[in-house]
Parts: sequence; structure tokens; C-alpha cells
Amino acid sequence: MTETNNNYDIIIIGAGASGLLSACLLACTGKRILIIEKNKRIGMKLSATGNGRCNLTNLKMRWSNYYGDKEFIENIIDKVTPEDVIKTFESLGVYTREKDGYVYPHTNQAMTVVNALGNVCEKDNVTLFLETVVTDIIVNKDVEATDIIDVTYLVVTSGGKYGCEKLILACGGSAGAEQGGSTLGYDLVRELGHTVSNIYPGLTGMEAAGRWWKEVSGTRVQGSFSLFVDDMKEGTHTGEIQITAKGVSGIPVFQMCRIAAQALDEGKNVWGEIDFVPGMRSEEVSDWIRDYGIDGLVPAKWVPIVSKGDVVRNIKRFEFTITDTYSIEKAQVSAGGVPVDEISADTFESKLHEGVYLLGELLDVDGICGGYNLHLAWSSAIVAAEAIKSKGV
Repeated sequence: MTETNNNYDIIIIGAGASGLLSACLLACTGKRILIIEKNKRIGMKLSATGNGRCNLTNLKMRWSNYYGDKEFIENIIDKVTPEDVIKTFESLGVYTREKDGYVYPHTNQAMTVVNALGNVCEKDNVTLFLETVVTDIIVNKDVEATDIIDVTYLVVTSGGKYGCEKLILACGGSAGAEQGGSTLGYDLVRELGHTVSNIYPGLTGMEAAGRWWKEVSGTRVQGSFSLFVDDMKEGTHTGEIQITAKGVSGIPVFQMCRIAAQALDEGKNVWGEIDFVPGMRSEEVSDWIRDYGIDGLVPAKWVPIVSKGDVVRNIKRFEFTITDTYSIEKAQVSAGGVPVDEISADTFESKLHEGVYLLGELLDVDGICGGYNLHLAWSSAIVAAEAIKSKGV
């Protein structure tokens, strides 16, 4: 490649989790690396993840904690284990702690992770352009018609044109607009000829029918939430269910949000159930109510609601129709993206363009709460970086 100020060996689009880590892992090669980020600072979504604590990974890693192609997911979590992620971050100066399988930075602060990644990039002279939007990617034969010669890919941005041999797309998804989520990555991969599946909100709340939600808004139920689609039970998750003026939220709800979103989009009937006391059988609930009443079983605001009709059934199987999910802007992750059969599972390299790598949330794989989505981001960066280094960049 002819050396000019605008030519780089590797260009990374996106300074989020997978983009920053891939830059850190490739910086040791001594190659010229450029990160292009549309936001005003690096790691915006990463700094907010896990309520600002950054759940890096989870020791209870299994394919069933993800939505997507089972074979692809199994391959990735076999290639990069939670222990590999922990070792990688400790090599970057991030000491970790673990609680019930959840792995966090020891400081309990996401900014520790962001700063560590940023410091490595700065130390190893990785070039970073902030508040720079990529508007076009020109491939191979079309590059020779530009004013930058001898490059495989030309990245056109709001601040200029930059050539490279290897291109990493780590743009993230459209979830969390306040943290910088956008459709930019989807637009770029479509421009490169890839397909993008329907995008749905993941890890967010659900709206439900019923005027009485406002009456119980603000309460928190220590119970179980079950989701049904066309009378088929999709799953049950237990924990703190947060009640809003429009429906339900909280981690038990988040875990199945993407199922509800897709089913609603397909015109299916979706409904939920709350079990207020999952530790009791219906017979035990009946006996308790006979002896003590219902005040000790449900939050006070719920007493007049569950008292209407079959009280025991209402406490064990309180049913409501799901009408929508919260918007993609409020979601923590985007569900959907580039089908994984369009990339190599062993390298994350595009099957359409040699030297182009698609990482993290751009792909049609997403996980439940608990560090699984970040694990995918780290894994894709680690695997892609190793593949690029093995080719000599």
C-alpha cells in the first residue's frame, strides 16, 4: 500500500466495546490503525452498561443464554471463554471481581474499562477521530478512481477520505440512542451487500393493556414473569418485576422482550403472567389467605386489583395482554442484524469482502442480561484480531 497520511493498515469504524478492544489487541503489531467514532467520546454505551458497573462476562456461559444460531454461538463461546475475557482485561490493567458468576471490574465502575481501553490505544499511537461520521465505503476496483491510491477500501467520512487494507465494522446497533446507538452500522453493511434482518428492541420493558396499571405504578414485585405467544409458553424468569404506568419492566421482563417484539410484529397474540409468590403452590396460597389475608403476599397497591374475581388465581397467574415493547431507543441491545451465515464463524470476516470484519451487535445474535452481550462483543474482537494478526495484517 502506498504510504500517505490518509492511508492506514486497519480502519475500525466504532469506538465501542468490540472496536476499542480490537484496536488494543492489534496495536502491538505496529501497524497504522485508525478508529472513526461518530460520538463525542469513546465507549459511550459501554460506560453506561450494567447500570454503570460493566458486567464484563459471566462464568455461567452457555448457548441457551443467547438468541440466534446455536452452532455459531457454541463455536464462539468455545473459542473465547469467560476466563479468556478475564485474562484479556487483566492484561490491560483491569482487575476483576466475581459474584454469583457475574464478572465486573473490581472498581465496580464501567469507566475503569473504558479508560483502560482508551489508554492502551493512546499509548500505542492508535489514531482516533471523534465526532466523525462515515458516509460511504468504496470497495476495491472503485478506489482507483479516487485521489487516494493503492488501497483496498476507501472510507468516506464527514472529515475526509481514508484508505485501508483491513476494515473492521464495530458500529453497534440502534438501541440506546442517548448512548450513541444508531442505524449507521446497518446502513454500511447493506451498502457492502450484506442483508440485515428485522431489528427489534432487546432488554427493555413491555407495554400492556389495562387502565389500572397507573394505580399500581411504581411498585416492585418479587415474583415470576411468564411470556406466552399464541398460547405457547415461551419461558419464565424470576426476580424483581418493576411495574410502570404502561406495563412491566425489570430483568425478568427484559429477558424475553425480543420474543415479544418479534411476535407482535408478526401479528401474534402475546400475553404475560405474574406469579406474585412463586415459592408457594396455589393450595398454600389459599391456606395463607384463609389464615392471614392477602396483605402479606402482594404490595399494598395491588390488593384491590387481585381481590377482584378468583384471588388465588390472580396471585399465582395474574394475566394481561402485551400490546407493545418499549422503543428501540430505550432498549439496552438491538435484536437482529447481519445473519451469521454471511460471516466466517472462525474469524468474523465477511464472506462477501476479504479483509472486512463484522463485530458485536451488528450481528443477529443477542443475549439475556448478565454480561452475555458484552461477552459476544469481546469475543468477536478477540477472534477477529487473532485472524488479522495471523494474516500479517
